[in-house]
Amino acid sequence: MNRPDDEFDEFLSRRKPLFRRAPDDVLEPPDEVDRLVLRQAREAIRAERPQRLFHGTWGASLAIAATLLLVFGVVLHATLPKKQGVPEVTVQQVSQEKEPPAADARKPAYRQDSRAWLAEIERLRAAGKSAEADAEMTAYKQQHRAYAVSPDR
Repeated sequence: MNRPDDEFDEFLSRRKPLFRRAPDDVLEPPDEVDRLVLRQAREAIRAERPQRLFHGTWGASLAIAATLLLVFGVVLHATLPKKQGVPEVTVQQVSQEKEPPAADARKPAYRQDSRAWLAEIERLRAAGKSAEADAEMTAYKQQHRAYAVSPDR
């Protein structure tokens, strides 16, 4: 019984080839050309090697040291007490300080009215009592702040 493959093989054997080659002609390329082509093909498809950022064993040591420094800085910053503000300093002129008048003399009648108070200061200056006039003027300026910063006085 003939199979279809046997018939095909029989057909090929009866057929005459169009081109005949010489018996010493080989279809394979020479070994040297074959090696050259294969080497170039391997180089073309080879993946690039990843570049290492740290060469040698010092890279890991450097990373550990940097991490320890960072952790130490954060812990130190968190545990140290915060700086407190500097207290305010006030300046007083001691050369012109005078004992405050007695409690009953602090509110004389002329201090109730601004014009009367200024008139009393002028009377003290005219009488030659400059120190008392200066003390009254200071008290007047403390009570009347707008007068203390006015440009005409």
